[in-house]
Amino acid sequence: MTQANATVLAAELREKADPADQPTATADCHDYDNGPSPGPGGGCGASFLMCLACPNARIYPAHHSRLAHLHHALDNLRTALDPGHWHRQWEDGHARLEHLKGQISTTMWARALADVTDTDRDLIALLLNGDLDP
Repeated sequence: MTQANATVLAAELREKADPADQPTATADCHDYDNGPSPGPGGGCGASFLMCLACPNARIYPAHHSRLAHLHHALDNLRTALDPGHWHRQWEDGHARLEHLKGQISTTMWARALADVTDTDRDLIALLLNGDLDP
């Protein structure tokens, strides 16, 4: 199994953004053209849920609210979907978010949930519907 397919968080946690990194729906990408999941036309071909499993991903506090909301949304999906479907589709991404939650303080995670914006909600809805996948 490659690291990009692992269910652990491989993203690097940072205090602030690097202007050279490219923003994505879930993190910033440090090397979009040379990732572990090349796209057929170049760049990255991985889904945005896989960003958190990529060593090129960079997460800093501005991402926390969006990722906390995604974690919450995946918890909600777990109660609404067939367990087998949820497991196949969402469990690995949820596990990476659990790992992230363990890496930042409980206070920061709670603050992140309180700071979720309408933009975060809209972006996560698009992500969950598959509208952002390559």
